Amino acid sequence: MKRFWTWFDKAINGMAVLAGGVLVFISAAVCYSVVMRYFFRSPSIWVVQTTEYGLLWMVFLATAWLLREKGHVGVDIVYSLLGDRLKIRFDLVMYTLGGIACSVIFFFSLAYTLECITRGVNDVRAVTVPKWLVFVIIPFGTFFLCVQFFRTVWARYRMLRGKG
Repeated sequence: MKRFWTWFDKAINGMAVLAGGVLVFISAAVCYSVVMRYFFRSPSIWVVQTTEYGLLWMVFLATAWLLREKGHVGVDIVYSLLGDRLKIRFDLVMYTLGGIACSVIFFFSLAYTLECITRGVNDVRAVTVPKWLVFVIIPFGTFFLCVQFFRTVWARYRMLRGKG
């Protein structure tokens, strides 16, 4: 099992690095668009669409890593008043609900992506792109996020039982 978690951690680290690369690309594309529009009066039609796709990909590539690193924003007004064991129980409930929500998103997004593949649906805008290429990141990313949620649930459960 340790081998799997080592692989899993490397995978979500790689996904986070890829998300960073997407952010760099988006920044460069927007700068390119501004320069082309204002200095050469030749706007690029592909930049807005591509950056929209990039933002989607960036989010779903990085969320599992962010969850593992406890980087999500949280409001802990009530949480900070709880005792240690009650915090763990609260975490168990919250992470379980998060994992269930991600499971639902995973299955619906997988069904939609497969439907786009079988029907050959295209996103026809400035650049025509097969829709599944845009949306395949959602089931991919939510799968990793779901696994990370339940991994955290298991770790909190072990802490509650005094084994972690």
